[in-house]
Amino acid sequence: MKGRFNMRTLSFILATAIALLACRTEPTPAGSQTTDLSFRGSVLEAFEKELTEVVDRVAPSVVTIFAIQTVEFNPFEDFDLPFRLPFEPFRQERRSLGSGVIVKYEKGKVYILTNNHVVEDAKSITVRFDRHTEKRARIVGTDPKTDIAVLEVDADGIKDIEKRVAKLGDSDKVRVGQIVIAIGNPYGLERTVTVGVVSALKRSIGITQYESYIQTDAPINPGNSGGPLINIKGEVIGINTAIVASGQGLGFAIPINLARWVMDQILKHGRVVRGWLGVVIQEVTPDIAEAIGVREGIIIAQVIKGSPADRAGLKVGDIIVALNGKKMDSVRDLQIAIMRTRPGTVVTLTVIREGKKKEIKVKIGELPERGKPRPRDFEGEGLGLTLRDLTPQERAKVGADGVLVVGVVPGSLAHRSGLRPGDVIMRVNYRKVRTVQEFNRLIENFREMGKKKILLLVRRGENNIYLVLNLE
Repeated sequence: MKGRFNMRTLSFILATAIALLACRTEPTPAGSQTTDLSFRGSVLEAFEKELTEVVDRVAPSVVTIFAIQTVEFNPFEDFDLPFRLPFEPFRQERRSLGSGVIVKYEKGKVYILTNNHVVEDAKSITVRFDRHTEKRARIVGTDPKTDIAVLEVDADGIKDIEKRVAKLGDSDKVRVGQIVIAIGNPYGLERTVTVGVVSALKRSIGITQYESYIQTDAPINPGNSGGPLINIKGEVIGINTAIVASGQGLGFAIPINLARWVMDQILKHGRVVRGWLGVVIQEVTPDIAEAIGVREGIIIAQVIKGSPADRAGLKVGDIIVALNGKKMDSVRDLQIAIMRTRPGTVVTLTVIREGKKKEIKVKIGELPERGKPRPRDFEGEGLGLTLRDLTPQERAKVGADGVLVVGVVPGSLAHRSGLRPGDVIMRVNYRKVRTVQEFNRLIENFREMGKKKILLLVRRGENNIYLVLNLE
C-alpha cells in the first residue's frame, strides 16, 4: 500500500521531534556528534515505524463506495422559448465516488459508516473492499441532518472481516494540536494517506443542521468523504466530510461520538430519534450582552406553542446557561445536547430571567419531522421503486392512508407494472398500507409465500385504479 503525506506538516512534526530531543538531552562532548545524530535518527525511525504500523492496521477498514444515481435534465431549459416543447426530461446515470469505514461485524453482516451525500438518492451502491472483492450494499438508514449514512453488506467472501473492523475512539478527548491521519480514496486513488494535526474543534460551516466539526490540515480531497480520521493510536475519531475549496489545509470531520450515536439510532430504530425542546435560540452577541447586561448563555428568541418548552414555562428572553448543571457555551452545544437526549427524559435548565437565575424542569419531546421525509429506496429489493410516507397534509388531501411513489426506475419491475411518480399506493392485496415500512414488510411476506403478482390499489390524481405489481 502506498501513501501520500502532507510534506509541510510532516516536516513540522519531524523538526519538532528533533527540537524536543535537543532540549531534553545533555550537551555532548566534542567529537560525539555522530553518536548524538544516530540517537536522534533512531528516535525518528521509531516514530516513522509507529506511524506506518498504524496505517497498515487501519487501512483494511477503509472501503471505496460507488453510488449510481439517475439524473434528469432538460437540454432546452436554458433557452427562453415562447412555447413548451413536448419532450420528457432526459435521464442519465451518474456514478459518484466516496469512502467508508467498517465499524461493525455482526451475524454475517458488515456495517459501514459513510456520508449521506455519498449515497444520497443512489439507485445502487457497490462497496470495494480490496482489488478483488466488491459487494452490493444496502442502505440501512441515512441522516441528512448530520450527513451520516449506514450501509450493510453480506460478509460472505470478504477475507479476514473480523480483523477489518475499525476501533472507534473518543472524540470528546480530541485536542487541538494532536497528530491525525486521514485515509480515503481521493479522485479514486484508493487508500491514500495524509497526515496533519487537529487545527480547531467545534467548527460550524453551514452545510448541515447539526455541526460540531473537527477541523484538520491533513489534506482531504473529493473522494475522501466518508473515510476515517484517525489518531496515532489507530482509533477513528472522525468521519471526513467537507473541505473549503478555496482554502488550503481546511478539512472537516464529523466527531466519531456524534457519528456513532447516529449509527446506533439508525440500527435500533431505522431512523434517528431526536430530543426536542421547541425553542428558537441564538448566541448572546456582544451587542446583546451590552443591552441585557448578561455575557453568557443562549437567548430564547421564540417559544413554539405547545412544545415541551412552552409547557414547562420557558419564555422569550430567557437565557439558557446550563443543562443538568453543565455549562452551555453555544447554540451548537445546546442543540446537540438536546438532540441526544431521549424523548421523555426530564432535564433541568438553568436560565437567567430578568437578571435572576432560575431552574426549570422540562420533559423533552421527540423532534417532529418537518418537510419531505426521506425516501426509502427499494431498488435493493429489485422493484426499482422509491417511496416515502405521506405527510399529514397529503394524507388529508388524499383522504386515505398510503405511501407516495417518489421515483420509478425506467425499465424496472415497478415501471413495467405501470406505477408512476405521484401515485399513492393505498392497499397491497387488499391490505391497507400506512407507511413505507409496512409496504416493505408486506412485499417481503408475499415473496416468502411464493406470490409473483401483487394487486395494488393506487390513487392517481382524483381517481383510484388497480395495478398488478410483478415481483419477478
